[in-house]
Amino acid sequence: MKTIFKRLFVGHLLASFAVLIMMSAIFVVAIETSISHWNRDEAQDMVKVLSPVIAKVYRLSGSLEVNALEPALIPYATNSMYIYVFDTAKHPILLLYRGQVVTQEAVEEQVGNLSAFLVLNAPVAVKDNDTVICYLSVNSQDFLTYRANRQFIGTMRTSLAAGAITAFLIALAISLFISSTFSKQTTALVSAITALGNGKRNITFSRSNTAEFDMIACSEEKLQEQLVREESLRRQWMLDVSHDLRTPVTAVKVQLEAIIDGVLQASETRMKNLLAELKHIEQLVNNLHDLNRYESPEMHIQPVAIPPHDFVNNLEEEFSVFMSQKELNGVFECLVDEPFLADEFLLQRFVSNILQNAVKYTEKGGEIICSVNQSPNKDVVFDVRNTGTLSEETVNHAFDRLYRGDKSRTDGGSGLGLSIAKAIVDLHHGSITMKNDNGYVCVTIMIPATT
Repeated sequence: MKTIFKRLFVGHLLASFAVLIMMSAIFVVAIETSISHWNRDEAQDMVKVLSPVIAKVYRLSGSLEVNALEPALIPYATNSMYIYVFDTAKHPILLLYRGQVVTQEAVEEQVGNLSAFLVLNAPVAVKDNDTVICYLSVNSQDFLTYRANRQFIGTMRTSLAAGAITAFLIALAISLFISSTFSKQTTALVSAITALGNGKRNITFSRSNTAEFDMIACSEEKLQEQLVREESLRRQWMLDVSHDLRTPVTAVKVQLEAIIDGVLQASETRMKNLLAELKHIEQLVNNLHDLNRYESPEMHIQPVAIPPHDFVNNLEEEFSVFMSQKELNGVFECLVDEPFLADEFLLQRFVSNILQNAVKYTEKGGEIICSVNQSPNKDVVFDVRNTGTLSEETVNHAFDRLYRGDKSRTDGGSGLGLSIAKAIVDLHHGSITMKNDNGYVCVTIMIPATT
C-alpha cells in the first residue's frame, strides 16, 4: 500500500520532471529557431551579394553560360550552402552544391523533384535594370562553420545540462521536504485518531501551517469532546437506570420475603403497593424500550394528513379530567385550518408526554395553555405553557435521559417522558425547546411542513 509520503513525493517529482522536460524542449526549439532565422538571413544576404555578380556576368557576356557563371560564383560558395541558377523558364543553368558543380539528377537525389522544390522554395528573380535575366536560389546552413557559433551552442548545451541537473536536484529536495512534512503531519493525526479509537480521551491534536490539517485536527477535537460527553451521559444513564430499577425491585423483594417469613401480613393495601412498584418497573422498562426504538436508525415514521382541530379537540378531551382533578385552568387553541403531515400515533405520544409533564408539575389552581400555530414558512408549531418557573439546570437538562428536577426520585415518574418526546421530534426532523417565559414554563415544538 502506498503511503501519502510516497504519493506526494512521486507526484511532485514527476510534475517537476515534466516541467523540466517541457522547459528544456522549449529552450532547444528556441535555439533551433534562432539558427534557422540566422541561416535564412544569411541566405538573403548572399542573394543580395550574388545578384549583382550574376548581372555583371550577363552584361559582360550578353548571356548566362555555365563557363561564365561558374568562375564568378565559385569564390562565394562554401561547404554548407548551395547556389542554384535557373533561366527565365526556371530550367537549371548552374547548380553548385557545397562548392561543387552538380547535375540535376544529383540535386534531385537530395531534395526530390526539382520542380516541386522550386514550388516550396521560391527562387529570387535577378534583374538587369528592369529585365529578369534569371532566377537564383540560395540557402546557407553554415551557422556551425563559425567557431564562435560552435562555442555558443556548446555553452548552451552545457548550461542546459547543468541547469537540468540542478533543477532536478532542487525538485528532488523540495519534493522530499514537502512529502516528509505532510507525512509527519498525517502520521501524527493518524496516531491521535488511533489513540482516540483505543479509548484515550486526553489527546492533544497538534496544529500545523496547513488549513486542511488544522480543520481535521479541529474536527477530531470536537469529536473527542463529544465522545467524552456521550460517555459521561452513558455512565450517568446506566447509574440512573440501575437506581430506578434497584429501588422498586428491592422494595418488592424485601416485602415479599417478609410476607413469606410471616413478618408482614399480605394485606390488600400492601399488595396494592407492591403492584404499584411493579407497574413503576414495567413503565420504566417500557419507556426504555420505546426510547431505544425511537432513537434507532432503523426507525421510520409513517406520516399522514392530520386535521389540526380534531387533534386539539382530542387532547382537550383526554386531559380535561386530569386538569379538573387538580383544579387547573386548561386552554386549548388551534390557529391552523389546513391539515399537516406527521406520524399521528407518535405525535399524540410526544404532545401527551409534554402535557402530562405540565399537569404533573403545575401547582393547584394554575393554568395550562396548549396551542397549535403555523410559522410563516408553513411549519407546524406546538406550544405548551404552564404556570411556574424552572431552574436553569432543569431547563438545560430537561431532555436528558432519566433527568428529573426532583433529585429524591419519589414521585413515581420514569424521567424519560421528555427524552421520548425529543426522540419523536427528531424523527420528524423538528426541534423542541424549553424556557421560562413571564411566569410560565414554555415548551415549543416545531415540525417542518415537509416531514
